[in-house]
Amino acid sequence: MVLKIFVLALYIIILLGIGVYTSKKASSYDGFNLAGRGNNRWIGGIATQSASTSGWMLLAMPGLAYASGFSVVWTLTGWLGGSLINWVILGKRLRIATEVYDSVSCTEYFEKRTNDKKGIIGIVSAITIVILMAINSSSEMIGFGKLLSVVFHIDYTVAVTVGLIVVAVYTFLGGYMAVSWTNLLQGTLMFLALCIVPIVAIADIGGFHEMAEQLVSQQPEFFQFLGGMTEPGQIIVSLSGGLGIGLLYPGMVHSLTGIMAIKNPNEVKDSGLIAIIWGAVALVGASGIGMAGRVIFPQAEDPEQVFLLLGEKYFNTAIFAILGAAVMAAILSSVCAYLIVSSASIGGCIARRYVGKEKMVVFIEKALIIVIALTAYGLAFKGGSLHTITMFASSGLGSAFGPLVIFSLFTNRVNAKGAVASILAGLITVLVWFYSGLSNYLFEVFPGVIVSTIVLLAVSKLTGGPAQEGNEKYQEYITEYKKVNSK
Repeated sequence: MVLKIFVLALYIIILLGIGVYTSKKASSYDGFNLAGRGNNRWIGGIATQSASTSGWMLLAMPGLAYASGFSVVWTLTGWLGGSLINWVILGKRLRIATEVYDSVSCTEYFEKRTNDKKGIIGIVSAITIVILMAINSSSEMIGFGKLLSVVFHIDYTVAVTVGLIVVAVYTFLGGYMAVSWTNLLQGTLMFLALCIVPIVAIADIGGFHEMAEQLVSQQPEFFQFLGGMTEPGQIIVSLSGGLGIGLLYPGMVHSLTGIMAIKNPNEVKDSGLIAIIWGAVALVGASGIGMAGRVIFPQAEDPEQVFLLLGEKYFNTAIFAILGAAVMAAILSSVCAYLIVSSASIGGCIARRYVGKEKMVVFIEKALIIVIALTAYGLAFKGGSLHTITMFASSGLGSAFGPLVIFSLFTNRVNAKGAVASILAGLITVLVWFYSGLSNYLFEVFPGVIVSTIVLLAVSKLTGGPAQEGNEKYQEYITEYKKVNSK
């Protein structure tokens, strides 16, 4: 037990050390919110991808593979599809556009891109982001509490409190640079854990063939693409729940911020390649953990803890503590991204508009980090499934912001009124769909994105189309994109 606590304490000290070291470079507005657009391809790829996967990759994904079998392939397809959309289709355009529009947050970009002089879109998008990020953070804190309870035998309340303090402090000190550097470390830990644990477990079972035979003996349809489902309703729910993950990504502002922070627009494709390879290997590893866990622990009470069960079974105390730190890393990598993006969404529009002075704006954002962290802390004690909460909050982000991000980068047909209406329509659709129980028939992101897209285009057209004074800036962005793309 002493060794476990030592590993935990050492890891926390490293994270806090990064926060202290980067604090001197995060005093400016641009430095605090976007690391001065100085992240290299490795930080951009690994840090961004780890922040978008979080504890979901080490806890929820193995749990899905454990319970659903090979039909989890649809989740893998959706996840990789979403990553490809962000990195290959949107990435370079977003990086260039946000620099041309002098924006360090997505809310600031939305406001300047639609030429919203009143700042309404900034207020609406900031409030939406803060609410959904607080919910997302709470799901991660639930996972953090489970982790420390199992690995370090720490009371759930104490565990959540420790997680809150650690992530809030180093994010508060170092801003997005601290977030990026810690996520690079944490993403590397996650990757190693997702490679090592399934290899050891599957080897102990007797290899993949032996594992497959035992899984089929437990459940004959385990390796079927639809998991033995024959009812149309069940098939639609399963497919939409997996493939729909791809629709979440264009609106996941914390992932988009990672792309915006890359130093050179031409390095976005390299970061994307690193991120997608990292993700593909991690997903296969997480699936392998779930399947091996199904053989070794066929009656696991909580499938979302199968990674930890395997770690405890196969590794000594020190290694198990390090694996626990890997899960902690996954969780904290997302929470810190949620906190900094939430505070920046308010600082980039509301605080910057009405306060003006950069140092005061950064101070307000730091105060907001604490407020949002405390909100997530309170929500974490309501409990719930990490996967369900994460998918719900991510659906809200994908529906509210995905269509706006895509159309703002590829067309000049949207305006501020259409953007505001689109954000609200997407969010409300997800809320109604989820709480009415319709998500039991179709993943809520599908109706959310469809409604948001229709409203964005229809309201923009009915209210006169794009503002004429914004055309010159849009053309400047297109010219810059063509220039960079030709290099």
